Amino acid sequence: MFAPEMLNDINTDLASVEAELSRYAVDSATLLGETSSHLVAAGGKRLRPAFVLLSGKLFGGSLDRLIPLAVASELFHMATLVHDDVIDEADLRRKLPTVRAEWGDAVALCTGDYLLAQALLLVAKHGNEQISRILAEVSMSMCRGEIEQIDTAGRIDQNVRTYLRRIKRKTAILIAACCLTGALTGGADDASARHMQQYGYYLGMAFQITDDILDFEGSKDVFGKPVGNDLRQGIFTLPAVYALHDRRLGPQLARLIFKQDKEEADWEAALKLIRQSGSLNQSRAICNRYLRKARRQLSTLPDLKERQILAKLTDFVEKRKF
Repeated sequence: MFAPEMLNDINTDLASVEAELSRYAVDSATLLGETSSHLVAAGGKRLRPAFVLLSGKLFGGSLDRLIPLAVASELFHMATLVHDDVIDEADLRRKLPTVRAEWGDAVALCTGDYLLAQALLLVAKHGNEQISRILAEVSMSMCRGEIEQIDTAGRIDQNVRTYLRRIKRKTAILIAACCLTGALTGGADDASARHMQQYGYYLGMAFQITDDILDFEGSKDVFGKPVGNDLRQGIFTLPAVYALHDRRLGPQLARLIFKQDKEEADWEAALKLIRQSGSLNQSRAICNRYLRKARRQLSTLPDLKERQILAKLTDFVEKRKF
């Protein structure tokens, strides 16, 4: 597992989450136990469980109530990643073979469904109808976001608004739900719970935009997937959307994108145009706007250790390189 340094104060809590994830992964004596264990072993930042824990502890929530919910949030997230890898035909994630690459699409889909069912079981045991409803609505929204991404793949008529709506559904709404459900479990009042939810939403938007910027700036060694991976799949993220609307370089970029039988040199030329267009800086400006909004929401909450850690996480999203 990889977690940012600012989460060191809750390492013990996250270790409990990790142990529970492993336990649920091997719960099945079938191949599902092996595939689920493969996913857990691949690790991750475990940010979603961290948001549940920090949001709940900020309002005095007990770990025996928060940890199962934190585990459910990560199982839910892992399920979406497995399904995404099938849709994207991805062979690598976090430098390791994906479940679909190792066992095929059918097994991968079953694995994702299995993890989602495990998450739903945990939420049901939690016994809070409101939280169950929130996560059900999140699931539907994420499906809409995925369908929209499939429907718009390869279309250059997309704009910033459609991109932001898509990442809200695919990424931000789950992080917002982690913050909201954690706060509700901790006993936050309605106003504080809304501030916590809005914080998670704004941070989730910034997190995904940063991810999309790094897709053009990172390396395969760091991310475990080709640079410009989304563009290669016909998915136009914010830097590509801005670059395609550039009057000078946009037409050149569009010609490269729609060129038949592209070679690696064509992809490199397309990536170069995106970097030259200034779209990465434009995307950072949007990201920073969301981060400012997230910080404003955070400033309304109790000034306790957990809020300070959330503030550091906000800084991490702004500065992260991986």
